[in-house]
Amino acid sequence: MPDARSNPATTHEIDRIDGLYGQPELYDILHEPDTAWEVGGLFKIARRFLGPRDPATMHWLEPACGTGRYLRLASKKGVRVVGFDRSPEMVRYAKARLKELGTSRRAKLFVGDMVGFDAELKPASIDMAFNLINTIRHLPSDRAMLAHLKGVRSVLKPGGIYAVGISLSAYGREEPDEDIWRGKRGRVEVTQIINFEPASNGAGPGSRIEMVYSHMMVRTPKGEAHHDDVYGLRSYDMAQWRSIISRAGLERAATIDEHGEDVELHEPGYAIHVLKARV
Repeated sequence: MPDARSNPATTHEIDRIDGLYGQPELYDILHEPDTAWEVGGLFKIARRFLGPRDPATMHWLEPACGTGRYLRLASKKGVRVVGFDRSPEMVRYAKARLKELGTSRRAKLFVGDMVGFDAELKPASIDMAFNLINTIRHLPSDRAMLAHLKGVRSVLKPGGIYAVGISLSAYGREEPDEDIWRGKRGRVEVTQIINFEPASNGAGPGSRIEMVYSHMMVRTPKGEAHHDDVYGLRSYDMAQWRSIISRAGLERAATIDEHGEDVELHEPGYAIHVLKARV
């Protein structure tokens, strides 16, 4: 993984190779199966930390929203949603799907980076921001992460929360791992096999980068296609994550699962960290 500072295109977010991320419909098909369940979890989180409220009174923000799959379902339930992504293709796709649903009047989507996005939004205008399944780890450095967290803090209303789904690392104690994702829509089937190579915690370039090797298979009536991607995710152990949160003026209100239930914080381990402004 080259140093992000040497490539202007990756200054703020580690490059996501075009194979999957450059094809919005395939990305949407692959991630669709659990979307309704995950959005149900977001509503549980909102009720627990913001109190019972009419969805029409809430404003949700998703940084790096991709195809807007979470935002579509939330808007369908009445929530006013805001999302951005640095991929114009993703944003166009997300806007088109919202228009099909007839909820685009409740949505604001724009092309933007996870650093500097807050210039497009009013301060203290968001009730809940969320960023799940390690998307936040595409930020390539502590400096970028700090700027992002401060940006989110600036747009949260008093009492607002940021739900971040992140896997914490345990340097030197993790083994290579594999995950498989599958999705189907009509006659199109998408399978993604992902292999993870854990990060070290050395001082050299890329030492805190977990390498991700993706192989995607797309089956249609016309045949089968294969796409390979390689990218990196910035790693944080518990101490590094706690430090960056504190430096951003945030604190952890809870560590929960996708149902909004409390879980014990582990490294290594994935959980949703509910962050709020430190008073």
